[in-house]
Amino acid sequence: MKLAHMARLCWVILFAEIAACSGKVALRYRPRRDAVHHYVLTMRYSRDDAPIVASVARTDQVWTIYYTQFGRFTDRGGAGSEVSLQIDSAQLQPSGADPDLPAMNGATILAFLDGRGQLQRTEPDTLPGLTHDMVLRLRAIAAAVAPWFPQEPVEPGDAWTVTTPAPLEVLEMSGQDSSKLQLHATFNALQKSVNDWIADVGINGQLPTVETRVTTGLGALAARSSGTMIGRYRFSLPRGVMIFEELSVRLTLVTDAPRVGRDTLLSRLVTQTTIRLQ
Repeated sequence: MKLAHMARLCWVILFAEIAACSGKVALRYRPRRDAVHHYVLTMRYSRDDAPIVASVARTDQVWTIYYTQFGRFTDRGGAGSEVSLQIDSAQLQPSGADPDLPAMNGATILAFLDGRGQLQRTEPDTLPGLTHDMVLRLRAIAAAVAPWFPQEPVEPGDAWTVTTPAPLEVLEMSGQDSSKLQLHATFNALQKSVNDWIADVGINGQLPTVETRVTTGLGALAARSSGTMIGRYRFSLPRGVMIFEELSVRLTLVTDAPRVGRDTLLSRLVTQTTIRLQ
């Protein structure tokens, strides 16, 4: 009876917000406490390096990660929420490409989000037995939980700007541990059914140009990375859960070093990530 009452309360709040803003929807992040959702994440990674950067010109990998999201706390006033993400299994093809991968199984990270689904922080910063790269991957999964909702009510066609942690690929190519980027979000549609209201949101933007240095056969060269990020997600408002998300990141790394020539391409990287609710 208590669960049924809570479910009805969520719907009452949702409909009240919709009615109050004359047809516009106040998108908010309110995951249900104690809810359990299972996901599969697939990331296809392809990188082409110039011969002066790597002896092997092309690298292709496919990550498949199964994880469970647990609702831990949601403030009834909409101030924020806490969810726990547990890695059930992680696989990488070609197999053996990362000997540290088994340590990721069973790892758990906490994600703290505000009422609009903006990721505030993750905990802990380090995990026993996990490399720095593995912790960054856990943070990337936590960032994917965030739906990036706007402050004001919106209707299909409206757009807003979101600030989100940079994708792992950007951090790896730039050599930085953390970075923020701004993306454009567009409310594509509100899909209604008998038991659900699903917000369909598009994401796109230019990744910031980052200055870095790259070790090559000619020594360390000054370089800069730039690229694009395009995707979309579908989010259930009454259930407070991401149903589907896809993101495509394209990055290039170039150098202006006199010894190799202006705008010489050093690396090109493409990743396509899909997250599905099972």
